[in-house]
Amino acid sequence: MSNSHYDLAIVGAGPGGYVSAIRAAHHRLRVALVDPNPPGGVCLHTGCIPTKTMVASVDLLRQAQQSSQWAVSIAQAEAQLTSIVERRQKVVTKLAAGVQNLIDKNGVDFIKGRGRLKSPTEIEVTDGEGNVTHSLANPRAIILATGSRPTELPIALRDGSRILDSDDLLTLTELPPRLLILGGGYIGCEFASIFAALGSEVTVLEAEPRLLPGMDPDLCDFLRRGFKRQNITVRLNETVQTATATATATAEGVTVQLADETLEGTHLLVAVGRTPNTENLGLEAAGVALDGRAIGVNEFLQTNVPNIFAIGDVTGKMQLAHVATAQGRVVVDNLIAGKNEARMNYDEIPAAVFTHPEIATIGLTEAAAEARGIPIRMGRFPFAAIGKALAQGETDGFVKLIAHAETGKLLGGHILGGHAAELIGQITLAIKLKATAEQLTETIFAHPTLSEAILEAAESLFGQATHLPKARERK
Repeated sequence: MSNSHYDLAIVGAGPGGYVSAIRAAHHRLRVALVDPNPPGGVCLHTGCIPTKTMVASVDLLRQAQQSSQWAVSIAQAEAQLTSIVERRQKVVTKLAAGVQNLIDKNGVDFIKGRGRLKSPTEIEVTDGEGNVTHSLANPRAIILATGSRPTELPIALRDGSRILDSDDLLTLTELPPRLLILGGGYIGCEFASIFAALGSEVTVLEAEPRLLPGMDPDLCDFLRRGFKRQNITVRLNETVQTATATATATAEGVTVQLADETLEGTHLLVAVGRTPNTENLGLEAAGVALDGRAIGVNEFLQTNVPNIFAIGDVTGKMQLAHVATAQGRVVVDNLIAGKNEARMNYDEIPAAVFTHPEIATIGLTEAAAEARGIPIRMGRFPFAAIGKALAQGETDGFVKLIAHAETGKLLGGHILGGHAAELIGQITLAIKLKATAEQLTETIFAHPTLSEAILEAAESLFGQATHLPKARERK
């Protein structure tokens, strides 16, 4: 049993934990990183990377199937789920080896096991059989980065075969003929887009009045219309009563009971959010308080126990990998500085949904600005009026910018269209630097590029978009 002194002990080796460990090691801090699983967390092994690898495959499939639009003839375009899974695993394996190598090369002590707070100043590590293997006493700081798991529903109990969570869906090697998806958030929408492209008959059931609740309504409405063109059935305002796996002499499937209708499919994906992993962490022993089902933190990611911090999904904030990384940076930078200088600002964090077409967003929506009492002006520009979009056959969608009506300061950006997740970085930087819409109009964008839609959206805030007809003034 080891009882070595560490400056920083981290429980959880996902994108929050392992990046924090490496950053701290860069500043010569001695770091212990504890996790029962290989580094990388959900993001690398069952989340971001596996799903986006599948997205890349189906995007290429779509292009091949529509190749005649580019004056190219491809006789046969098809994809096998088994081959996509094999490629996906190769990508994950390669990245996982890279992460482990970075941890080793930076001198971080990776301790394989389950970490648990024994007190506010000690972490006990156990192996798979519950035997204590390490005791990490009195580190200067402790970071809890244990992530989240798919939320389970009592009315649709997971069996791993017919009623699935997002982890289970990634284990399938045969295409589900009729896939029902419970939940129209980003996870449900991404998988709907993937499996519909591969040939599944997909139905999305969402309890709210629109897909992607909380995002800009214009994005949600446009996505729904896009799903209709992709033969994805979307049913809103639907409340599921029960879901059960069924079997007959000839087939197995799932029956979903709605308020006044019964639906049948071969598989059901339950995608109604993710639950923070706070169980068996020793929070009570350390006196760490919960905020609902998550660990409560302030803007510096401190819990109510000053030397214990929490980052990532376990905090219940924005459940995104880059949020966990950013939160970890705040903790480490303040630890290095010896005082609280860095802090989180969630209005400056982008989010992306890898549907077809992509969605990306940052900052305030019109509704959020109104709720805060902020006067705004809005500009919007369609990709259909962008030369590069037309050349690439990616004319669906638009860029929408929100600025303060009086100061012109950029407050939000929302994109639906090809490469939206890449384009949002330009708006993110502008918001981070507190740029105004006028400053954006004075910025030179390369031509021909999709990013010119950002420039034109900024110009449209002033009614001066170059490539949109100007509304005639009534005399």
